[in-house]
Amino acid sequence: MASVTVVLKKNKPKPNNEFPLYLRIIKNRKTVFESLGINVPESLWDDSNKRVKGKYPNSARVNNTIAKKIAEANDKVLELDGKAGGVKQIKKELSQKVTVSFIDYFNEHINELKKAKSAGNHKKSKSILKKLVDYLGSKSLSFDEFTLDFLKSYEKYLRGIGNSTNTVHANLKVFRMLFNKAVDEDVIQPHNNPFLKYKLKWDNVEKIFLTEKELSDFAQVSTEEGSTIKKHQDMFVFASYAGGIRISDLLQLKWENFDGESIRFFIHKTKNHLSIKLPKTALDIINRYKPLTGKPVGYIFPILKNEDDLSEPDDLLQKISSATAHANKNLKSIAKRANIEKKVTFHSSRHTWATRALSKGMPVTHVSKLMGHSNLQVTMGYAKIVNKDLDDAMELFN
Repeated sequence: MASVTVVLKKNKPKPNNEFPLYLRIIKNRKTVFESLGINVPESLWDDSNKRVKGKYPNSARVNNTIAKKIAEANDKVLELDGKAGGVKQIKKELSQKVTVSFIDYFNEHINELKKAKSAGNHKKSKSILKKLVDYLGSKSLSFDEFTLDFLKSYEKYLRGIGNSTNTVHANLKVFRMLFNKAVDEDVIQPHNNPFLKYKLKWDNVEKIFLTEKELSDFAQVSTEEGSTIKKHQDMFVFASYAGGIRISDLLQLKWENFDGESIRFFIHKTKNHLSIKLPKTALDIINRYKPLTGKPVGYIFPILKNEDDLSEPDDLLQKISSATAHANKNLKSIAKRANIEKKVTFHSSRHTWATRALSKGMPVTHVSKLMGHSNLQVTMGYAKIVNKDLDDAMELFN
């Protein structure tokens, strides 16, 4: 007679210190495991009753799912009792029978992002899931139902509601990540991943950057000392000299990150630490913000308020988003006054630094490191821009 139970696999810990739940099926002293696609902290698992504790998110739904999977497994064991194939056949047929909800799996991923305090990814993932749920209406969606045909239909839907190619790419890239994760966790079999036969599409977007003259003209626009627009102007020029630091990192840059000649900080997007030695122009800007007396404390560029409690990721994200929108509005005004006809945003400072660095002969590997790129191919996009400008310059000889 076979036995079926649920076990917490403590030998397969997840990065967030949770553990996966598996069905354990024993027959004729042989054992197989089948993933339930559910991860639980050890402290929230009731091993004696084989259920999650009440403090676990959506505990009632999860416990119903566990009970249902156990019942399905027991039914399959009884159905195959006495037939050839043994425990492996039970696992094979059970893996076809037991299907995991893609929506539930997505929700668990969103909960993990919230626990990890990854506010940006959490917000983006919630938005992506909402679009999918709106598309499904009252229908459910299991991994088995998320086929290549479904994927193509959903892409068509996204385009139909006005999403650009790159927005569609961003949405489906999250789905692909979840399928890869599900394969790694033995929730689905590799051959059930529709992204193996699907290529994500991407349109290259023009990178807006300022030339040396345009940057000089931008910096020379007269703005009132101490005003917010002056701070935004200084921040843009600073970033154009200081490795193209992202505005999200620059807003959080504090005096403790500055040692008199370099800034050392944590890149929030890539979760890496970086040190950048500042050239004279950047040093001149940062030193203008030093108080005349006493040790400087708090934010270098006083846009965020030192007295605000921004320990909650969602609050910090909201403040940064609001500050970025305000900065972009002011940068547009400054660019217009400098007779620059480009659509300048703060991100343009990042593109400006990269193209300037490569034009001045800095190796692309150094540029990649200073920009905090995780992939050299991203940096190579700037190299192509610089090479095109050089090719265009050679047309002067024709």
